Amino acid sequence: MAKQIPQINLQISKHASSRMSERSIKECQLEHVLYYGRRSHNRKAVIYAVGRKEVRKNGQFLQSCEGIHVVCSPQDGTILTTYRNHDLSGLRR
Repeated sequence: MAKQIPQINLQISKHASSRMSERSIKECQLEHVLYYGRRSHNRKAVIYAVGRKEVRKNGQFLQSCEGIHVVCSPQDGTILTTYRNHDLSGLRR
């Protein structure tokens, strides 16, 4: 059972919406990644990602989010795109 997180007002671009559909990523998974994921500033964007450490720390309910990256605009927080990649070594701390 997933933990309740505070309501997040998501602004999703058309590109991100189509990528979510192509990659079977749900809006509730985006909310979990934004709330529980690690944050990295990279290439003029803010990237949130969930890896094994976040799953171990917060619970098994995050397992479906493992490997999901959410790329957001640094100005207004709009979600630009989202993808799956289990290799988190490229993210800066």
